[in-house]
Amino acid sequence: MTAPLPAAATLFAVLEATWPAALCRRCGPWLIRDGQGGGKRVSAATAAADWAPDDIASAEAAMRALGQTPLFLLREGEQALDAALAARGYRIVDPVVIYAAPCTTVATPSPAPLTAFAHWPPLAIAVDLWAAAGIGPARLAVMDRVAGPKTAILGRIADRASGAAFGDPRLLRHAARA
Repeated sequence: MTAPLPAAATLFAVLEATWPAALCRRCGPWLIRDGQGGGKRVSAATAAADWAPDDIASAEAAMRALGQTPLFLLREGEQALDAALAARGYRIVDPVVIYAAPCTTVATPSPAPLTAFAHWPPLAIAVDLWAAAGIGPARLAVMDRVAGPKTAILGRIADRASGAAFGDPRLLRHAARA
């Protein structure tokens, strides 16, 4: 029997903790994120309380004051906000897709020795691989802001670096025990 998937609210809380904005503040019914160039999710506003269509302008102004293009992250059940934003000319950009599976499913079979290893802070080769993929200093700063456990993972094939990832080392330990 498999465990039930986490609730959407739990998954969004994990996203907030593992890819945090530089600063979050309330502006009326909105949570405004200052992403400092670290990506859309860390720069998007979300509804934090009941809102009215006229409240959207205050969120837009707050994001513009941070030098950000207004962007909203919608969660499950926010169809009214989706419709209000569409009426203002907003469109869907980069929808967040969340995959969830037991660690034993994802980490089986275990990688061969020396094909992947965890480290923090990121090794220069990991930073170079990320840079080649367009992940620059602003996104590295998001990784560094994570308050909880964090790790970089370097993948290797044929004695050469082949990829880099970022994550929570507690998941790696769990997968290794499985």
